[in-house]
Amino acid sequence: MSDSLDLTPQQIAALRSRQIAFLAERLVDDRAKGDWLRSFEAGYEHLLTLPLKAVIQPQTLVAALQKTLDTQAIRGHLFPILREIHRRVANDLRTDDAKLGEYVPDAARKAIDEIVARPDLLPEEVVRRVIDDEVVEEIMRDVIYDSLRDFNESVNPFFAEWGLPALIKKVMPIGSGTVLKSMSSVKGEFDKRLEPEMRKFLLVAARKSKGKIADFIITKGGDPKQVALRQNIVRFVYEETFVNLLRNADDDARMELDTAIEEISLAVLAKDRPRERLLAELEKLVAEHGDEPIGKWLERIGVVEKPALAALAELTCPFVRLALESPPAKAFYERVIWDFYATLGTP
Repeated sequence: MSDSLDLTPQQIAALRSRQIAFLAERLVDDRAKGDWLRSFEAGYEHLLTLPLKAVIQPQTLVAALQKTLDTQAIRGHLFPILREIHRRVANDLRTDDAKLGEYVPDAARKAIDEIVARPDLLPEEVVRRVIDDEVVEEIMRDVIYDSLRDFNESVNPFFAEWGLPALIKKVMPIGSGTVLKSMSSVKGEFDKRLEPEMRKFLLVAARKSKGKIADFIITKGGDPKQVALRQNIVRFVYEETFVNLLRNADDDARMELDTAIEEISLAVLAKDRPRERLLAELEKLVAEHGDEPIGKWLERIGVVEKPALAALAELTCPFVRLALESPPAKAFYERVIWDFYATLGTP
């Protein structure tokens, strides 16, 4: 500085110490809280006047995200915190006997009903792939086989109690027992021969049934009965409690879910495509609206209300105070003050 003050080193040291002590007290006292509450809204108003490109710098933002969200930081810092939060939330919900529907208001239910009523929501390829799975065919074979056996036992007129046996008892009151005993032997032989034929029939019938089921789901997806079925399933879930829904979601299942989420997240972050797409979209946003004030841009996308700035200021004030009271913060403004007073004795 060209206009240095004529101060002795002792005077400079005394002033420096007094200013450091003043800042250490002034930045965290009640006056500081008032300053923070007043400046919070003013800062927000100032932010709204800035052009979008002054706040969003795509290259810098994406590069910072890439450095911040690297594998080591996520595995060693972010995921342990998320796992602990997940553990506590899951344990709490497993004891919550509130029904899920209590958290779904009427407007949300109406929107969900509209979504599940759409017949085109599930792609045709997905429906056919699921229905065509070998497990579905095994289920179909078992279901049809049991139905055929039940039909043969209870409806076959040759052996059902209401059919031929009842007729023989009626027309042959005497001697019908011998005939029925013979029929029993015939039935045993008939069942032996029927079994392989049923198995061969099921190989074809199950495959045809799968195709018919898929066709029915796809072509009749908009049928009122199917729509009602899907909506009733959702309503059934509304009536379930968290306790019932999470009964089998034990700690092992929770940890497996954590692992799956973590590994998928890391795999996504390791690929260039998501990052490139994010960068491209941010650059497109800035190219289209970069000169527009943030406030105008927010209004145009539908943000017409201000956040609860006073409440947010109250919420953040304790954390700001903790930060300003911290040794690193004190060391920072001490260095700045030292640098300033170092200039006072420089001609």
